[in-house]
Amino acid sequence: MLCLLFTVSLVVTGCGKEKEVVKETELSVRTAEAGIQDIAKNESYAGTVRGKNEVYIMPKIAARVTGIYVKAGDRVRAGQTLVTLDNSDFQAGIKQAEAAVTMAEASKRANDVAAETARSAYERTQKLYEAGAASAQQLEAARSQYESLVAGTADATIAQAQAGLQAAQSQLDKCTLTSPIDGVVGTVSLSLGDTANVASPAAIVTDVSELEVQVMVSESDVSFIKPESPVDVLVKEVSDQSFKGVVKSIASVADPEKRNYLVKVSLPNQEGKIKSGMFAEVKIATESKSQVVCVPASAVLPQNGRTIVYTVDKNKRARSVEIQTGIKNDRYIEVTKGLKAGQTVIVKGNTLVNDGTLVRVVTGGAK
Repeated sequence: MLCLLFTVSLVVTGCGKEKEVVKETELSVRTAEAGIQDIAKNESYAGTVRGKNEVYIMPKIAARVTGIYVKAGDRVRAGQTLVTLDNSDFQAGIKQAEAAVTMAEASKRANDVAAETARSAYERTQKLYEAGAASAQQLEAARSQYESLVAGTADATIAQAQAGLQAAQSQLDKCTLTSPIDGVVGTVSLSLGDTANVASPAAIVTDVSELEVQVMVSESDVSFIKPESPVDVLVKEVSDQSFKGVVKSIASVADPEKRNYLVKVSLPNQEGKIKSGMFAEVKIATESKSQVVCVPASAVLPQNGRTIVYTVDKNKRARSVEIQTGIKNDRYIEVTKGLKAGQTVIVKGNTLVNDGTLVRVVTGGAK
């Protein structure tokens, strides 16, 4: 710790008495120059990491679980089977539907034979009618018989039976839960023997190659945020270093209750270190200014309702200077009044000095 030291020396007076003389010792401090630079105000918002494409696999039927083929953390491909359900009832339905199709097709073949026979009889009756050997009633009866056989009833019966088979197959397919996307299994909430609930997800699959963080931004800051702006995303469970994200979308309408705006941040995750569901802190640059006077944040101190910095005069003494500040971030603060570019300010040791303290500037400015 930097501290103020006093050296005490003894001086012998003419009367033979010793007199203490206190010699002031310099306090070591570090300094930095006020500079001209761009500065942006950063605001932090909390959010939860989610896969950009995250799918909840919902059972479509309530049936007993007969197989689980993945676990949390497994990588899966689109179409890969995750869970199977008891399909015995639907297998029976498939057999019934297939039998119905077979019967309809057989009926169609018989109908085709009958229709050909009826067509020949109708043609013969028509010739007999023209020769006066058959009555109009006989001709009409032959025509009606033929037309009834070619009216399409047999085709409709086949179509109906095939639709029944498709419906049965669809029910059977619902017993196999597959992943619709390539991704990583987040959770599997079923166990063997459980009965799947159509209201609860059986599993969650997430595409974690690119993640998304959703944060609610205040109305005072949202106007400063632009799409494609870079942001820092801190996921403490993974690293103390921030990851680089990008603003992908900004809601144009505020949340009716919170009066905040939803901002979505895209977060690359090619290495797969970040997991869906982790807590994230998003630092977004809001207000910004170009080429203004700035000093390191450590140089600025509150004092009796004022904001000050300490400079060093030509006699190596600290001098407090009242300033007015503008926007700030983690490292720098804008000075709008009281300080000029190039002036030296104390950045370390300034909490130990007072106005007029003798100081010694050591090398190694603010980091």
